[in-house]
Order: sequence, then C-alpha cells, then structure tokens
Amino acid sequence: MDEHLRRLEFRLVREHDEVPPSLVHEWIERAWARFRGARVRDFVPLLVERAVRVSARGFSAGLPEPPRTHLSDWARSTTRRLLAGRMARRWAHSAGVARRAEQVARVLVAEEQDLLVAAAWLHDIGYAAELADTGLHSLDGARYLLRAGVPRRVCGLVAYHSGSAAVAEVLGLADELAEFDDDRGRLRDALWYCDMTTSPDGHPTTVENRLAEIRERRGPDDPVVRALEINVDERLAAVRRTHRLLRRATV
Repeated sequence: MDEHLRRLEFRLVREHDEVPPSLVHEWIERAWARFRGARVRDFVPLLVERAVRVSARGFSAGLPEPPRTHLSDWARSTTRRLLAGRMARRWAHSAGVARRAEQVARVLVAEEQDLLVAAAWLHDIGYAAELADTGLHSLDGARYLLRAGVPRRVCGLVAYHSGSAAVAEVLGLADELAEFDDDRGRLRDALWYCDMTTSPDGHPTTVENRLAEIRERRGPDDPVVRALEINVDERLAAVRRTHRLLRRATV
C-alpha cells in the first residue's frame, strides 16, 4: 500500500501543480488514516484519491487550507516516506540526528527549536532516488523542499549542512548551491553538531570517530572526503561551539 500511495502522490502532484507537494502529501496521509479501516480495502485508494481531489479543488478556489502540522512532524513523515524503505541505514542515521536535535534544541531560542528538528530529519533526503539530480544530495534535497513550500531558512540549512559548500566546490556546483542562503549562527552550528556526532546507524558518536568513519567508508577520492581538506576545521569549530553551549546549559 505504501508504494501505491507513493505512486498516487506523484501523479496528484503532477496533476495539481498549483498545490504545494507537501500539502498533497499531508492530504493523502490524512485521508489514508481516515479510510484505512474501510470494510472493503480495495476501495481505500479510490477513496483517498477522491478526498485529495476535493481538497485540491478547494485550495484552487481559494478556500482556507486544512490545519497544518508542526514542520518537524511533516519532516519526519516525509523522510520516512523517502528513505525508510529503500535506504534503511540512511533512515536510521536521519532518525538518530533528529533525536540528537531534540536534545540540543534547548540551547536555541523557542522559534528555532522546531526548525532544528525539522532540518535534522530532512538533511539527507536528497539521497532518495526520486530526488537525486545533481550528485550533491544537500542541493537536491533543498530544491525539493523549496518546491514543497518549506521555509527558505530550513531549505538553506539542508543545502549547507555539515560543510556541503566545500563538497559543492569540489563538484563544481558552488553557483547552484548559492541559490540558497547559508544561515551562519547557532542554528546552523547545532545542525552540524547533530549530524557530525551521529553514526551512519543513528548512534551517538564523537566528531573524531565520525570523520574517521567517513574517510574509511568513502575512500580518498570521494568528493566528501576531498572536501574535508577544505573545511574540516569549520566542521570541528561548529561542533565545539555547540558543545560549549550545551555545557553552559547544564551548569
């Protein structure tokens, strides 16, 4: 059923290009939750499609949109949809980064806390086969999020997470990445910290072990490893700044 819903979502997004894809996804999930207990299960996809089309017509007519979930809730469901089935290890890493973000968010101002958790969930969605385009996953993920109507600040966090600017430089994609703003500050540092202290399997680790694992897994010719020569100090500095904030918060 999940695969059927993915195909349905893809088709409806194409047919209703005036509606943000994130909203189509939300409508499908809501309709699925409503109808999945139907006595004749073969009719459920049809009922879901009809419900989404009604919502799309209302949106196009300028009627009020249904209530939206927290961005981090949408981010979690979107990441699950894109990664959990075919990229289980990437999904585990993303979930681990999000757990880390929930712990770290307390050092940020209130309006940035949900943004951090959302960006943590979404930071690697550009690896999904249906989103991969340029070879730079952070850029592909950010472009998808921008099309989906996600706030530009979150798109920028995903675009530049964990030193992606250096990877873009290695790949010759710096101009394309410049479509997004690099939000330098505590929020950006916190996302880098969460990513760089979470293993590929989603477990807490040190930044030193994480960097060593990246080098070993990818090999010296990989663009991500080559980028470390450019910005490893920047990554370490972001982790240290966030670590200091966390230590102060516990005093």
